[in-house]
Amino acid sequence: MFHKLVLLRDEIEEELANIYQLQKNLQDIKAQKLDPEIEKRVYASILSDFYMALERIFKIIAREIDAELPEGEDWHKKLLRQMSVELPEIRPVVFDKKLYYLLEEYLKFRHLVRNIYGFQLEYKRFTHLVGQMDEVVSEVELQLTNFFNVMQEITQKL
Repeated sequence: MFHKLVLLRDEIEEELANIYQLQKNLQDIKAQKLDPEIEKRVYASILSDFYMALERIFKIIAREIDAELPEGEDWHKKLLRQMSVELPEIRPVVFDKKLYYLLEEYLKFRHLVRNIYGFQLEYKRFTHLVGQMDEVVSEVELQLTNFFNVMQEITQKL
């Protein structure tokens, strides 16, 4: 199990590197003066990619540790929720409910981006997601680190 956990952590760290790149892209765009329409679309793309990278992490954990990927039309929401629930004798929570609710906003936004035209987006309705991304990334990193530390303790006891 320890070997599997090391490989899993490496795979997740690759996605975290993608998240850090998106975070840097967001900071770079904030420093520029772009046309508001272009800026809005770039922000929307970065936020959508951010959630996609998170979802890849969740899928890795669900597949490799939980041995269960949700199905159905609302599998995205089920997967997010699954990460906020402890699975006794399998794994601790990946992240707490506070972070769950923050991430749920990014999921809803990603769903919106995928289902409307970019010109229909209203920046004022997602500016808070842009503003809090750095904080959310830090919290994701912290809680994933805690998750892996607990998982490592569990595997050492086996």
